[in-house]
Amino acid sequence: MDGHEITRIRSVIIPLVILSFLACTANLYGQMSQIAISPDGAAIAVTYQKANARFIYKISLETHNAVRLTAAANGKESSPAFSADGQLVAYSYVPEKQSQRIIVMNRDGSNPHHVAESNTANLYATFAPNGKSIYFARSQPPPLDHAWDLYSVETDGSNVQRLTHGLFYQVSQPSLSPDAKSLAVITTGADAHRQIAIYSLQSFEKPTRSLQPHVPNEASHDPIIDYPVYMPDGKSILFMAASDGKRGLDYDIYRVNLATGGLERLTNGNGIASGLKVSADGKMALFLKWHKNWRGTLDASELYVLDLQSLKLALFKIEGLK
Repeated sequence: MDGHEITRIRSVIIPLVILSFLACTANLYGQMSQIAISPDGAAIAVTYQKANARFIYKISLETHNAVRLTAAANGKESSPAFSADGQLVAYSYVPEKQSQRIIVMNRDGSNPHHVAESNTANLYATFAPNGKSIYFARSQPPPLDHAWDLYSVETDGSNVQRLTHGLFYQVSQPSLSPDAKSLAVITTGADAHRQIAIYSLQSFEKPTRSLQPHVPNEASHDPIIDYPVYMPDGKSILFMAASDGKRGLDYDIYRVNLATGGLERLTNGNGIASGLKVSADGKMALFLKWHKNWRGTLDASELYVLDLQSLKLALFKIEGLK
């Protein structure tokens, strides 16, 4: 195996290993692994795992107090999302010994109902601007359960439609443009080519634009990028990218200007980080920093707030996760 092939494999495996830790690792201290910010900026929803339990919690941005948002007694929940008006929450749920589906409920946790069940994985629910439908990622049945595409479904569970036919090796949670005309998503093809693919909501036959931003000192010739988020002005997209740092990989936040393609680095030296989200007013970004135990295993995460005007970074301490 030559050096180019090793680098290619590394560029695919590293994000998948991190995603595996985010989704599956259990520990004594608990882990947050995904974030959603309510449109009014009053609360966030996070996935929190401790031991074998993984549920959705809501955290007040004013008091920092966390409470369970869901009522399931078992199974695993992930990938929360708010509707544009803040009245609905969607997330993925895997009941014990059953298949993964998308659950939609009211913001207070009432009236939960599933809208996508296929005996395969259904992840990354993202509400359409009108709040009446959801975009999400679905894997194919075995033996193609490693292959993903984007789908849509009405919030009442009707009208499931397959939107892309890329059979992607990896997809991210989609982000919708402020003008509700485009969708940005990270896709990885079978050739390990990773990109920010921008689709028109009118046609998903192929991306209208593909971006493959190269960051300084990047960890691979094929960029290791994830978590694309449109900024509220629609002129740029924030994302996270891996570079070689002094203590290993650094997953920092970058801004790509959609008119010029220019890059701006917003953080420096995060270490392993994930879960980037931006508030509806564009004033702050939230993400998770990860810590390793003595074995070198990711075992704890902390929430950080980045002021997008001053670029000051602050730890967001949380009470009530249990």
